[in-house]
Amino acid sequence: MPDVNADPPGGEPPPGSGELPGSLSPRQQALNVRAFSAVVAKFKEALLEGPEALAVARDIVAAFADSEASGGPTRSDVWASISERRSPQYSEGFFDARWAIFEHYGAIQPYLAKKHQQRYALHPAVGPAILVHERLRRHRGIDELAALLDETRSLIKQRSRDRAAIEAGLAYGRQILSLYAIHLERLVAVASIRELAEEQREHNFPGLTEKVEFLNKEVSDHFPNDHALDYQAVALLNAEQRYQRALAAAIQRIVEQGGRTLDFAVLSAEEYLEAARHAPLALLGQFGADLVADPPTVWIDAGMLMKAVEEFAPYTRLRRRPTMPQVPQERDPVQRIGEARVRERSRQDHLAERVLVEGDRADLTAELQRSRWPAAARLLADLIGLDADPYAPYRLEIGINLIVDRIGWVTYLHPVYLHRQDAKAPEHLHRRGHEEPHGSA
Repeated sequence: MPDVNADPPGGEPPPGSGELPGSLSPRQQALNVRAFSAVVAKFKEALLEGPEALAVARDIVAAFADSEASGGPTRSDVWASISERRSPQYSEGFFDARWAIFEHYGAIQPYLAKKHQQRYALHPAVGPAILVHERLRRHRGIDELAALLDETRSLIKQRSRDRAAIEAGLAYGRQILSLYAIHLERLVAVASIRELAEEQREHNFPGLTEKVEFLNKEVSDHFPNDHALDYQAVALLNAEQRYQRALAAAIQRIVEQGGRTLDFAVLSAEEYLEAARHAPLALLGQFGADLVADPPTVWIDAGMLMKAVEEFAPYTRLRRRPTMPQVPQERDPVQRIGEARVRERSRQDHLAERVLVEGDRADLTAELQRSRWPAAARLLADLIGLDADPYAPYRLEIGINLIVDRIGWVTYLHPVYLHRQDAKAPEHLHRRGHEEPHGSA
């Protein structure tokens, strides 16, 4: 088998193998990948140090995804696709070596379980593995810790909460933060300023403190009497504070030593901004302690001075009366009663006009029989009110005959007629008291 640890022919990195925006140095990337792979490694010195292996893996994934061959592409098809579309800087021999490694670990599998199979399929786990290794080029694993905190928060928000999973997420997050804090404390004590600056860039992940605080608050809100979970949440918060203190100590040492030696190359623009926000004023002032500067003098003549004095107006503060509160005006209760009476009278007038739409006399007996007794009583009460009003041009007449209907809603009533005041009532009718129809008991 070819030596897969050798550099690719030509010595040029493949496309995409350069540093990504905000990525770490190649040395730090290699250290991150080695530590990440140590969890499942079987032998020592079995990993590629350079970024070319990751570029080959990306090209293989793209070639398999772009292939339209029935039954999967062959090895020659994959290499032809990479050569035509990707323009690789590595040789076909290096590609063959990586292909053999992929076949050995099952990342590339025969499409059919037959001997001398020439067509292949790619295991889907290769895609997520590339994503994980790409994240390791930027951070040591802060992304994974943030994802763990978000997942634990989502477990708390579920209706059926898995308490064991929540406790395990809190405990593991605390352990990872403690490991980060211990690692940074060791580097502050023994590492050089350049190594410390490179390590500090790796921990530039905004919002981590907020995630831990939100998670601690949600544990307190959803599990108020669970002391074990509360202990894990508080321990997670303490570990995060220890991690932030270690990170601040690393920044302070970089600022102190860089300021004394004027080694401004150890800080990035983001780190200068972080130092300006959090470093003490005396410490920031040390950056210019060894600089020689000749500040310009202010030139002003007598005419400019007099003009400035004449145009100067002292600031005076004017006291203004506060605005009067707007008190809503309440309506007169007697006026409201009067308006209600006017509306009621208008409704009764409309009722009478509806009944007398065809003439000056209307027989309401049939309408009262068809109505249910509450509606009949309301209608008769409105008509009696009009009749009692001396200013209303209406007269109500109730006959003395008794009408009995045992199956109707109104079981018995008298004939009822409504007249306008200028109309004459029949002689066989005479006015009675305000008798209302009765319903069945």
